[in-house]
Amino acid sequence: MLLRPASFCFGTLSALLVVYCYGPQYSTVSDYVTQFETEVPRNDGPSTDEANATRPTSIMSSVTNRTLGFEKILAVGLPERSDRRDTLTMTATVNDIELEWVDAVKGSEMNKKAWPAHWNTGKVNRTLAELGNWRSHLNAVRRVVESGWSSALIIEDDADWDIALKSQLQNFANRTRTLSNNGLNESLWITSETATHSPYGDDWDLLYLGSCANPPAPDNSPTFPGEAGQAHWVFPVNGGMSCLYGYAINARSARTLMGWLLDVRDPTDFAVSSYCGHFRCIAVWPELIGTHKPAGPQTKDSSIQSTDNGGFREKGVTRNIVHSAILDMLARFGPTELNGSV
Repeated sequence: MLLRPASFCFGTLSALLVVYCYGPQYSTVSDYVTQFETEVPRNDGPSTDEANATRPTSIMSSVTNRTLGFEKILAVGLPERSDRRDTLTMTATVNDIELEWVDAVKGSEMNKKAWPAHWNTGKVNRTLAELGNWRSHLNAVRRVVESGWSSALIIEDDADWDIALKSQLQNFANRTRTLSNNGLNESLWITSETATHSPYGDDWDLLYLGSCANPPAPDNSPTFPGEAGQAHWVFPVNGGMSCLYGYAINARSARTLMGWLLDVRDPTDFAVSSYCGHFRCIAVWPELIGTHKPAGPQTKDSSIQSTDNGGFREKGVTRNIVHSAILDMLARFGPTELNGSV
C-alpha cells in the first residue's frame, strides 16, 4: 500500500515534521538498493520508457555519477564546524560523491551596510544567526552564477541521505522528466517536445530534495517506491515549504534566485519558498536529503538555533531517512564501541 505523505500547517520558524520509517533489514547494501529498481504502477502520463525513448542513455545514467547528474554539488558550512566537515566528507567519499565547500558566514561578523534593505522590518525580530544563514546560501547561489555552471545541488553541512540515494534519484529523475499536463499547472509540466540537457529535465527552476515541511501532494502526483510500502511523491509547489537541507538550481534559475534573495525580511527557507510562488519548483516527499542529528551533546544540533538543554544523544539519527549514509559510514569506519551506530 502506498502511504501518502502527511501535511500540516505551521506558523513558526521552527516547523518540524517527525516521521520515522521502519522496515525489514537487509543482509547487504546491494540487496537494499535492488528494491528501488522495481517500478510501482503509475497512473500519471506517459510511461518512463516512452518518455525516455528519444533521450540519450548517457544523460539518464549521469544521475549515478559523482555529482548526481548536476555539474557541481556545493556544501555550505561554517569553517569552525570541522566536526560536520569531517563527517560529510567521509560520508560523501564512501558514497562516491564529490563535494565543493562554500564557507558559511556568521551574521554577527557582517557589516550592517551589507544587510538586506528590509531585514528586521517585519513583525518578527530575526536573529543574527538567521542573517548569516541568508548570506551563506546567497554566497552558494552566487558561486553558481559566477561560475556559469549548468546546474548545482546545494546542501547544508549536516546533510544526510539514504545509502540507496543514487537509485532513488534515478526514480526521481524519471518522474520529473515525465510529468505531463494533468490540470495541476500547465505552465510547469515537461512535455515530450522539451529539449533536455539534464537527467532531471530542463523545465524547472528549483528541485526540493530536502525539506522539513511542505503542502500536501496532489492526489494524482507521480510516485516512486520507498521502504516498507511507503512512497515518495513528486509534485509542483508554489510555497508552503520549510528548511533547505538540499535543493538544486540550474544556470537560468541561479540568476533569478540570486535576484530574489538580494533583499529579504524572512529567514532564507521562507524566502526561497516564496520564490516558488513565481517560478517552477518541484518537491519530493518524504525528502531524499535530511538533516543529521549526531551522537553527543545536543548543543551540536544547530548552528542557527540554541539547543543548550543539557541533553545527550547516544546514537545519531536522521528523520525520514531509513538507512542513513552517515550511520552506515560510522558503522564501517568509526569506533563502533563509541559512536552507537550499530
